[in-house]
Amino acid sequence: MNKKKYRKRIRFRKRKKLKRLIIAYLLRAIVILIPIIMIILMVCGCLYIYDKFTNEADMIDIYADNDATPVTSAKYNVPKFCVAIDAGHGGSDGGTVSGEVIEKDINLSVALKLKAILEDNKIEVVLTRSSDENISLAQRTSIANDFSADFFISLHCNYYEDDAQIAGLECYYNSPDAMKSKAYAESIINAVSLSNDIKARDAKAEGYYVLRNTQMPAVLVEMGFLSNYSERQKLLSDDYQEILSQRIAEGILQYPCLQGAENQPPVSCR
Repeated sequence: MNKKKYRKRIRFRKRKKLKRLIIAYLLRAIVILIPIIMIILMVCGCLYIYDKFTNEADMIDIYADNDATPVTSAKYNVPKFCVAIDAGHGGSDGGTVSGEVIEKDINLSVALKLKAILEDNKIEVVLTRSSDENISLAQRTSIANDFSADFFISLHCNYYEDDAQIAGLECYYNSPDAMKSKAYAESIINAVSLSNDIKARDAKAEGYYVLRNTQMPAVLVEMGFLSNYSERQKLLSDDYQEILSQRIAEGILQYPCLQGAENQPPVSCR
């Protein structure tokens, strides 16, 4: 046998021996790791069971010594009532314009203030718009309907070019037969009339699109007349908007079903 073949055979035997060693060590490692993994899993399982039963025991002890109802965090607490707030106009649709005063801006400002007040009173709120954007009437009603809101309120500013002396807040509902909508409108008017700063007019029936096409009680509030100089200046005031929002919120919160009246329980908003 020549040297070349001999060296080749030696290399082959070494590689073969190396493979056997590698396989042997791998098998030993597997044999060692399997019981270790099983022990780790058993320990983890025991710890999980211990922790679970310990927490449950602690909760039982807490509620056994306390008659109060368990309190859920605000993050997981589902509100009992939902209000859809519609800031009228927006985007290229400015609504009524009086000089540099644009209705859409006032509507949105009051809507955001009203939202904050209602949320402070544990009311869930959905806005049809939260910025200066175009939203069609159909989209506005769809948002309220899709969220299954319990009440819909659309905020606007009025204008009467024939008489600049006319002033005051008006509240509209769909028709005299819409008893809940009418009750909301009257409740808002009553709350507003209690303020010395705000002049209240009437609750009236009117077939506006957003009132006809919402599937829940709905009102449209004309917060004041931009054609009246004094009222226009008030509507531009942040303080006045805050008072106005507070009074409108009180009108909503004073509605019977939010006071727990029988046969009129609040419906969860989903």
